[in-house]
Amino acid sequence: MQRPSRSPALLLGIALLGGCAGQPPLREAHSVDLQRYMGTWYVIAHVPYFAERGDVATADEYQLKPDGTIAVTYHYRKGFDGPEKTWGGKAWLPDPTTAAHWKVQLVWPFRSDYIIVDLSPDYRAVLVGLPSRKLMWIMARDRQLPDAEYRRLLGMARSQGFPVGQVRKVPQRPEDLGKPGFDRP
Repeated sequence: MQRPSRSPALLLGIALLGGCAGQPPLREAHSVDLQRYMGTWYVIAHVPYFAERGDVATADEYQLKPDGTIAVTYHYRKGFDGPEKTWGGKAWLPDPTTAAHWKVQLVWPFRSDYIIVDLSPDYRAVLVGLPSRKLMWIMARDRQLPDAEYRRLLGMARSQGFPVGQVRKVPQRPEDLGKPGFDRP
């Protein structure tokens, strides 16, 4: 079932309440191998906003298409006992010389930037954000991320001006519910 109001990229697509006037550009990851980046990324933590509130077991899935665009699918549940829901869109590289900066569109005609700020050398963890710094996501290839890597990415987010005091972890397993620092469904 697709519901545009549930997509995290919907807010991306709405261009997120303005730009980043007065702030230096986000630092982009130095080298991103787009093929290697493709696949499923579980949302470990984020700055919550209305379209993601209450979602559990969330993940973004990226698939490189033959025309060079990227199919984007957001997976989520409203509760661990509920069915998985999805929302899809597309992304592309505005500058083919860097795979760290994407344009994302889930609702036409709205689009937004997607910046890969930091990517672990083994492609197991990533920090993604918007140039406005109003939203950010820490994602991983697995539903759990080692605490040291989570703290490292949170520190990177802080150094780039993201509102880390607003960051909440996303429950990926039923046992995450109710733990300190986690979103509440």
